Amino acid sequence: MACQSDSATTYKACPAQGLRAEFGVCRGDPIRRLTDLVPGDIYQVKPDALWSSVTAQGGTTDRFTRSVAANLPADTLNTLAQLIFMTTTGRRADIYATVCNGELYFIGETEMQSGVEYVLIDMSMCDLAFEPVIVPTPVAAGEPSNVIALRAVG
Repeated sequence: MACQSDSATTYKACPAQGLRAEFGVCRGDPIRRLTDLVPGDIYQVKPDALWSSVTAQGGTTDRFTRSVAANLPADTLNTLAQLIFMTTTGRRADIYATVCNGELYFIGETEMQSGVEYVLIDMSMCDLAFEPVIVPTPVAAGEPSNVIALRAVG
């Protein structure tokens, strides 16, 4: 099942490094993958978290686009899962876990607030509209060099 979009088309995105596990199983561990999120753990937004504007493509939240610079193509963020956080005061935050260029991003209709504790209460995986592949980086052409390889003996 694909994740469906609400009526709003502009969202806020933050790299996963902008959140930290404050209490729970993964306390203190960096968030790099979706498997680093554990339901029941309490998360907080770091004070220096950078939020940027993204736009939903095609009326669904399967894909988002983010403009990086005027002379560069827009980045595409593909949705992996829908996360539901609840604050300790009872406010709900629906967040999309997305990936772009191998990095995890969190996207919501509004920015998550710094200094507020968010409990992850549910995580549902979305149908992937893409297949992740490993792309080898091009090998740079060798240039002549005056470096001599040495071997240590003894």
